[in-house]
Amino acid sequence: MRLFRVSSVRTSCGASLLALALAGCGDKAPPPERLAPPPPPPAPTIEQLRSASVSGVFEQAVTMAGGRYEGPPAEPGAASRPQLTLWEPSVHSGDVDGAPGSEAVAMLSSSGGGSGEFVHVAVFGVRDGVVVNLGTAPVGDRVQLQSLWLEKGRIVMDVIEVGPNEPACCGTQVARKTYAMDGGALKQLSSEVRGVLALSMLEANEWTLIEIDGQPLPADADAPLIHFAHDTLRGFAGCNRFTAPVKESKPGEIDVGAAAAERKACPPPQMEIEQKFLAQLDKVSRYTYLAGQLALGWQDGDRYGTLLFRK
Repeated sequence: MRLFRVSSVRTSCGASLLALALAGCGDKAPPPERLAPPPPPPAPTIEQLRSASVSGVFEQAVTMAGGRYEGPPAEPGAASRPQLTLWEPSVHSGDVDGAPGSEAVAMLSSSGGGSGEFVHVAVFGVRDGVVVNLGTAPVGDRVQLQSLWLEKGRIVMDVIEVGPNEPACCGTQVARKTYAMDGGALKQLSSEVRGVLALSMLEANEWTLIEIDGQPLPADADAPLIHFAHDTLRGFAGCNRFTAPVKESKPGEIDVGAAAAERKACPPPQMEIEQKFLAQLDKVSRYTYLAGQLALGWQDGDRYGTLLFRK
């Protein structure tokens, strides 16, 4: 008879053969996988804001289409209608309400058909997949926005507003205003007067031309650039570099002298832009802000227009 020697196998509950483990060695079932938390909601996009509903401007909430709202006339047959316009260049994104995710901050202007243009700041967020207006606060009548930024959850803006003894049409007082969400509402925290509108305030930035008389520049064009430095305006006209004298007669009113430019030749599209730009620049007589963008107004007899720049 042949004998087979079998080696003894020592087993334990911590390190055993698979069969013994499956047989109930006392191991616990692995814990269920933990589901990752959902990502925080993103800030609303420009496209979403264009069709957002806005509260706190009129008696009832209104819904924009294409960044605008126009309501029915106050009285049958009346020409004036309530209007609301989104200032798209003013939109900034960041955390404003302290909740997970980011919000969008935007300026809007409203009118009831009269001469006033009432400016508002509003906060929008995505909640359960829907864009909602989290808060709206007034900024002022015919206020011009110089710049807007977010700082530690607060909305800070520099504006041009009507100062003491100034007509409502033509304010030159510079103020810094701060807003924040408080108790579920958007509130103004402070408003500090910082001076009077001056050409020197433009010197900190280089400005890029984006529109001539309401017409955007071609997407493939080399856009003119300008920079203010003391009593000189210099920059790039679309083909050649140039310099021109500039002086401010009073806040918001300037005179740009004849430009001295290089004489390099460029393809016709660029030369056409340059020639039109320099011709209008020579007739500029005022500057202001439109939704945080610089607007140089020109006039030649009964003809007038605007050169619009972004930072």
